[in-house]
Amino acid sequence: MPFLLKNDAAITPELICKYIKLHRELLCDRYKMLEDYYNGEHPILRRLPKREGDPCNNLVANFPAYIADMASGYHIGEPVSYQSESEDLTDLLELYKNAQVDVQDTENSDDQAIFGVAYELVYMSSDEEPEPKTANVPPSQAFVIYNDTVEFKSICGVYYTQTCDQSAQTINGYDVVVSTAEKYIRFHVNKDYNIEGDIDEDINPFGAVTLIEIYNNKYKKSDFEKVLSLIDGYNKEQSVRVDDKEEFINSLMILKGQVLGDTDDEKDETYRSMKERGVAELSPDGDLSFLTRQTDSQGDDLLRTSIAEDIHKFSYVPSFTDKDFGGNISGIAMQFKLFGLNQLMKKKDRYTVEGLRERMKLFNAILKVQGKKPINVNNVKITITHSSPKNLQELAQIIGVLTGICSNETLAAQLPFVEDPEKEVKKANEERRQRMDEEFVMSTAAVTAKSDDAE
Repeated sequence: MPFLLKNDAAITPELICKYIKLHRELLCDRYKMLEDYYNGEHPILRRLPKREGDPCNNLVANFPAYIADMASGYHIGEPVSYQSESEDLTDLLELYKNAQVDVQDTENSDDQAIFGVAYELVYMSSDEEPEPKTANVPPSQAFVIYNDTVEFKSICGVYYTQTCDQSAQTINGYDVVVSTAEKYIRFHVNKDYNIEGDIDEDINPFGAVTLIEIYNNKYKKSDFEKVLSLIDGYNKEQSVRVDDKEEFINSLMILKGQVLGDTDDEKDETYRSMKERGVAELSPDGDLSFLTRQTDSQGDDLLRTSIAEDIHKFSYVPSFTDKDFGGNISGIAMQFKLFGLNQLMKKKDRYTVEGLRERMKLFNAILKVQGKKPINVNNVKITITHSSPKNLQELAQIIGVLTGICSNETLAAQLPFVEDPEKEVKKANEERRQRMDEEFVMSTAAVTAKSDDAE
């Protein structure tokens, strides 16, 4: 749930302490659980054997990492592009290049997929000539407070980091930075959420809240959060199958009409000899067998496959290692296979573009401070290109059919390996002119040579 505050409420350090306590009590345990799942630390690892000596193989199939990595990699497959017909973006893109915003875009997409929300902090660097920079901050250490109106406008952003007692190696409090549209507020709170030490305030050169919250979806849910029960079931199914296999290997031996020895020592010696040599010598009336539990391997395989298919179906992230993704399938077939994932990306894109525009407003404010011409951010088109597999042969055929109907720049933009369609079209036109000039020179030379031979 979002943190709300009345428009006319004063932002005080005491009030922020209450929100930090609320943030840690309501959200941080969930973030830790999602992070554990992503890192392969699943509840199955805490499973204990039913009885002492029973097999207890705890296997983890890390579907959360697969789902999150595939979704974020597909989401931000290429650097985000910014275009405008009315604005000069040269200065803005130079600031973006220096700030390496492409790296932050990738990290934000990772957090969106894992935690359901990402936070980006925009700040001024400590260089001799300060420039705006960005940093991805963990959701467990940041939150934004909004007003309680339908406008849902951010009032302040809170970023805090843990501090430790060096001697006891325990957490003793948090260093807090609060950004409002007018100022930064810095202070320290102890583990009981009481303020300690001085409270410092600085002017905020950006003129807006510098902590950006980027949703993954309306409910701020992780990409794998809704299939956690299926993942737990898959882990248990695989673990039990390995347990059954181990029980089969270690099954009890049954001897009928046979004595291994008169004393316990003789029996132990005979049993060791049988295990070492792999041979058992039986009397004519003797019989040897093993006590095993019958398992339905075919049914287990069907169950395992069914759970895995449900995980991919309900997470909307297909299994790209599936044989159906191999070969040179048509573009229409590929679109149907990726339909669910593309719907998921559309939701991500809406919230991501909103966050990118907030970042643009903050960088734009610094352009104005530096005496450069600011831009109208609403006139900038933000394009997110997904890392979708392409059938290049089919794409080339489509471009050939559309040549003369669509502009060359539009056609060039369809090619995944073309980063700047306008530049590519200019380069192609220049090469075409060069070939025409060379052909003209060669044809002129041939005509001149024929004329000389005729004379």
